[in-house]
Amino acid sequence: MNYEKIIVELLGRIQVLEEQMAILLKAQEHSFESVASKVTTDDIRQYVAGLKEAAKKSGKTAIVLRSGDIHKELKLKSAMPQVCNAMRQSMNDGDTILHTTPSGNSSTIEIQYKV
Repeated sequence: MNYEKIIVELLGRIQVLEEQMAILLKAQEHSFESVASKVTTDDIRQYVAGLKEAAKKSGKTAIVLRSGDIHKELKLKSAMPQVCNAMRQSMNDGDTILHTTPSGNSSTIEIQYKV
């Protein structure tokens, strides 16, 4: 048997498999980005409503939410304006903007919601 030939053939197959794995990993990363980019403002409003409801069930009378935290928790990318808009749209009478910026679309926006 020609072991050298067999070893070279196996090394070639391993190289092809490594290249295929790299392609699959890139495709998987891209699909995760696609899922995150498909989050709508309504989805974010529902998430905020869920946080408010959870706070109410735990006996709290108010909850302070920060835009950067929501952005991070939802694993969003470059969606800060969308998060800030959803937060403002989720406000009711008695809710208070604790911190904002001139643009109104920052990771530091904080709103206190009555629950």
